[in-house]
Order: sequence, then structure tokens, then C-alpha cells
Amino acid sequence: MKRHWNARSLTTATIVVLSCCLRAHSAAAQGIDESSIRFSGDGGKVPAAGGRASGGPTPRLSDGAPNLGRIEIGKGAWLPKEFTNYLDILVDPPKSQGLPFQPWAKALREYRYNVTSDSEEPGSFCLPLPEPQPYMRAGVHPIEFIQLPEQKRILQLMEFPGHVWRDIFMDGRPHPPKAVLEDSPTFMGHSVGHWEGDTLVVDTVGFNEGTWIDKDGDPHTSQMHVIEKFTRTSLNNLHLEATIDDPGAYTRPWTVAQDLAWGPDWAIKEYMCQSNNRYQEGYVRRTGGATGTGNAGAEWGHGHPAKGIFLGEWGPNAAKQDRLLVLLDWDGGAVVGTINPGPRAVPITKAELNPDAWTLHIEGGAAAARVVLDGKFENLTWLGRSLVGTYTQGNERGTFKITRQY
Repeated sequence: MKRHWNARSLTTATIVVLSCCLRAHSAAAQGIDESSIRFSGDGGKVPAAGGRASGGPTPRLSDGAPNLGRIEIGKGAWLPKEFTNYLDILVDPPKSQGLPFQPWAKALREYRYNVTSDSEEPGSFCLPLPEPQPYMRAGVHPIEFIQLPEQKRILQLMEFPGHVWRDIFMDGRPHPPKAVLEDSPTFMGHSVGHWEGDTLVVDTVGFNEGTWIDKDGDPHTSQMHVIEKFTRTSLNNLHLEATIDDPGAYTRPWTVAQDLAWGPDWAIKEYMCQSNNRYQEGYVRRTGGATGTGNAGAEWGHGHPAKGIFLGEWGPNAAKQDRLLVLLDWDGGAVVGTINPGPRAVPITKAELNPDAWTLHIEGGAAAARVVLDGKFENLTWLGRSLVGTYTQGNERGTFKITRQY
């Protein structure tokens, strides 16, 4: 009798265990309920950041590091909040002082904001956004971090403007040499990171000049250096602090900060900004087919206006015109370069930009070889901007027009 009871009890226990296993398997087989996932196209409202303690303690990975990503399988992402310019979240210097623009950068920002922000903003042409602009671009376009500690890197995925990502290398490598970065700059730069306590610190350099750093037109140059600090202060709150140091466009480093809310039922979807993008079609129609923001070569076109290779003609009259090539660069403090490089090269000795009128005065050479160019920019924010004006070369006087190639 006792043996029979034990056997029956064992059978009952086995059934209970099997039932539990079957229920678990059934739940696993069901996977994530796709109907409960929210995407940027569903008109969802971005929740406000809940504060440093929102939702409970910070989740962690098995190695103890803060988990900056999903806490359940299949869904969850950070939701940007829209700020059209960094003044809204500026913490250093005080907002009352504004961003510490160099004069040309402030003038260019105002020109973009008042004249071209609705027609030439690079993000609208699907160009990748430099950090930290993705966190200011509501839509809603979620952002996700995927931590790969065994590979010593973190992937950051951004839905806008068309499935872009960046690698944050956590293996202690340095940035590539300056010459390499200058030879092959990228839209999002080269990022290395490390942990300082529970804060992920990301250091990024090597940006090209193909973007604005916000929707209102704040400029940057290839000298931009960004340091971001990410702290998941709780389950539902990510604190971001970013310092932008760009001596080419600003007089000092400046810092912004904001909190992002966690969307537990959100996920990144396939978002192809390039497909059927009518924005550039309208731009080409408005500008008569001129070279604009969305065209090839955009990565070289949005820094200091007097930077690039300008090619055209000059001469005393319309019947007598010679080729004119001017190489211009901006070192953060002065415009430098060469007029007609090669056997007839004239090094530039002085160059003055007047951002109030967008005129450029250039001097080079000496005595009979002295050249003076006085020009005014046309189509200032186009990639193919032109400099048009008058010149003197020795005793000769005439007109010139040179157009930026890249």
C-alpha cells in the first residue's frame, strides 16, 4: 500500500512538473506580442522623463555594469525629447549668456535659422546626425544601446534618419591619429568609451562637416570634440550630459544636459528616410537644380563658409578670362590658403571674413605679384556656394567668380 502511494505521488509530481514546463514552453513559443509594441509611426506620445528614481533601481548586467538597454526580451528603447536648439538644455555657460559662438558661427546660425532652416537642414535629407543631436530629435524615433561586454564594445542604434548606428569601443584603444581622422572624417565620428562608476563616458572625434548640430542651424567644424556621459539613474530614466568643444566655431567648450524617458513597450522599426524622400525633390525645384545639401559631397559642405576648393575665372573683361583656383581652409582663428597653386602659386597672407555682409577680403603675394580679391558670397549655405567680386593683380583690375567644388 505504501509503495503504491509513493508511486502515485511520484506520478502526480511528474504531471505537475511537466505541466509547468509545458506552460513555460507555451509562453516561450508565443514570443512577444507584436500588437503591444509601439513604433514611431503610431502617433504615440513621448512620456516625460520621470526623474532620477523613476521606476525603481537601475537594472544591471551579470557583470554588475549598469544595463543601458532592454530589461525584457523584444522591446524597450529610450525616447528622445524634441529641442530645436541647444540653448533649451544649456547648463554651462548659463542660458542667459547663450552659446559661446565665434562671430562667423553666430552669423551663420542666424542666416540658417532665418533663411534656410526649412529648406536645407541636413537631417531632412537623411544625413546622419552628429552626437548629441539624436537625443533631441523627437518624432518619435527611439534609441537603443546594445552592450557586448565580451566584445568590449557597445552598439548604439538610432532609428532616425534611416537606421544608423555607431560603435563605441570599450577595449581601451585610442582614437586614430589626427592625420587619419582628417583624411577620412565621418558623420558620427570615432567613439571610444569607458565606465566611471555607473556612468558611461564616450569620447568622440573625427567629425566631417556635413551636418548642423541642431535643427536651428548651429554650425560645427571638423575640430569638434564631444564628450558624453550616460547614467541610467533608475529603471525609467537616462541622464545625458554632453560637452561640445569646437575651437573652430566656438570660443570655449559648452555643456548641455537632459533626461530621457524609457519606453518599455517601444522598439526601433525599419525607418528608411531615403525612400521616396520628397524633401530633396522640392529643394531642387526651389533652387533650379543647384547643388544643395542633399547631394553628393555633403560631408564637406557645412563648416566655415570660406573653406574648400573654389574654382572659376578672372579677367579684366568678359572676353579675357583665365582660370582661377583658390584653396581655402579655416584653422579656427584665421582663413589660410593659396591662390592658383602650382607654378603660379600665391600664398594667402591675409584673409578677412565679414559675416555681417558675408564678404571676404583676400590678399596674397607682394609687389608685381600681389593679388587682392574682394568678393561676396552667393548661395551662402549651398555646397556649391560662389564668391563673386573684383580683383587686382599688380596693375591689372577685373572681376572674378569662383564656385566651391568640395
